Amino acid sequence: MLLTVSGISAESEIQKLLTSAHIEEWLQQDLFQIKWWLLLGLTIFAFLLWWRLLAKRRLPEVILYAVLIMIVMMGVDEYGEELPLWDYPIDILPIFPVITATNLLILPLAFSLVYQNFSTWISFARITILVAALVSFVIEPGMAWGGYYQLLNWKYYYSFPVYIVVALFIRWTVIKIFGIAERAKKHTG
Repeated sequence: MLLTVSGISAESEIQKLLTSAHIEEWLQQDLFQIKWWLLLGLTIFAFLLWWRLLAKRRLPEVILYAVLIMIVMMGVDEYGEELPLWDYPIDILPIFPVITATNLLILPLAFSLVYQNFSTWISFARITILVAALVSFVIEPGMAWGGYYQLLNWKYYYSFPVYIVVALFIRWTVIKIFGIAERAKKHTG
């Protein structure tokens, strides 16, 4: 590992420079431009629509599902940008996490509504496949066309199975967590 005079690793110095350049570019080219306002509006609209459609009686369960999807997709997104497989040319905020990324906004909101409304594995799987197809083959290309998403070393059809596997795995995880909680209530109550 190379060290600079200040004792900070060269990698840290490079990361600091990249972050500074990214913030400077965001301030000069993205902030308050029409695409930035559209992205902010879309983000707010999507969240408000989700909140309106959310079954508040199942709030903890649906929120857990959405947050777990977001955490997994945040990791996927970080790998995708780091490798570099894709990029988000317009950001609401210039630092990670890119909350407006398809993976970090659309997927948790959409799949959490699927989770809340389709209680059997068969119905959930079928709708998950439809939503994954919609996101992979309509929303992602639309965002790319609008300049909000750029494929570098990735294809839209690569996303399709990833979305399905993540949605199914997170559903299984949430069901297990709430099952454990229910069994614990029965034993202590």
